[in-house]
Amino acid sequence: METNKSIKKSNLIERRNFILGLFVWLLTFLSGFPFKVKGVSALTPQTMTLNPVDYGAKLNDPTFRRNAIIINDLINTMPPSGGVIELPAGEMWIYDKIIINRSYVTIRGVNAGTRSHVDAEEPPGPDQPALDHPGGGSKLVLGDGCTIGIISEKRDGAPRVSSIQLENFLIQGRGTDNGQIAVNIEQDNDAVRIIGVSTIAVGMGLRLVGADACTVRGCWISEVHDGLHSLGSSQQLLVANNYLGAQPGGRSVYLENPEWANIVGNNIYPDGHVCLEAKGAQNCTFTGNNIQSYYTGAVIINGDGNLFSGKVQARRDLGNWKQDPIGRDGLYGLIHVDGNDNHITASSINSDQPENDTRILIMGGNGNWVTNTKIYGRSSIRKVVVNGSCVDTRIVHSASELEVDRADSNTTLVW
Repeated sequence: METNKSIKKSNLIERRNFILGLFVWLLTFLSGFPFKVKGVSALTPQTMTLNPVDYGAKLNDPTFRRNAIIINDLINTMPPSGGVIELPAGEMWIYDKIIINRSYVTIRGVNAGTRSHVDAEEPPGPDQPALDHPGGGSKLVLGDGCTIGIISEKRDGAPRVSSIQLENFLIQGRGTDNGQIAVNIEQDNDAVRIIGVSTIAVGMGLRLVGADACTVRGCWISEVHDGLHSLGSSQQLLVANNYLGAQPGGRSVYLENPEWANIVGNNIYPDGHVCLEAKGAQNCTFTGNNIQSYYTGAVIINGDGNLFSGKVQARRDLGNWKQDPIGRDGLYGLIHVDGNDNHITASSINSDQPENDTRILIMGGNGNWVTNTKIYGRSSIRKVVVNGSCVDTRIVHSASELEVDRADSNTTLVW
């Protein structure tokens, strides 16, 4: 039988354990566990998101001329961490440039809007007024006198801009022959991302200068005089899964001095006199693109160590091959390569060029290869032409002896 003394001792132990448990629970509660992570706002700061309409901008009103001014003021009020300009659905007419001279700025729309002038347009209804440019989504419409839609201005001595992002809206100009530019990133830049943006009826869709680690993905850059131009030099440019096109006399994709660029999975339309040109290219990859052209010189690669693998189609009805808009003759080559250690492989070239026009021209350089490439369509004794100055060119499983013109070059042929 327990004594009174042992019973009292047991009660004291229980009280002590209760008090200790209560103390531990109180400390846990005061510390915020298990909700501490959600409660610390310093670790999860909110991104500043601004709708221009909330600050006086107007939609679907061509007579209102202050939209760009309002957007620029909002960009300039952002903190050092940047912020987001959110474009609502509808037409936002701008008569001045939208200027992004700082890093970490995003302009985001609801979607890319109407894609093309040839797409069906919905008739006006009670909830959809008759607009100048019908269609859903967010649209910047460049008014008369507005030469550039969005720009990061070149400023000597200023730091590079970083992480500018444009997403999911359309920029529409006043026609392809008036010199308007939809997006012009003039300042040297890092990690610019242009995703899901459409541009139509402008002189140039995208103009990028000194772009490093830039991404252009899922865009419609078409019905423009010139499509995408990357100028100066660039590193690690990614252009993927876009629809790109130009007008006669224009270039769909033009790259100056790119290094380690990846141009992959794009559909490039036929109207431009050049579909893809890379000048001074080093160690770039051009793969999985579907390229259609009405002219010779559809693909021009100048540089060293580049890889090309894709589909090229020279499109004209029999006997309907048009004069080249810049005067190149049929010997220039549908694909024109000049440089060292370039490789055309696993490609399909379907050409309706006139008979015996050049399909692939190796203009100059050492160690260039054409391998496992199917060249078909109209017959030609110049499926592959190798200039006499070339050294160590190899043509493997791509054309027969009768279909190759290798002049006096040091060329290895395997059929």
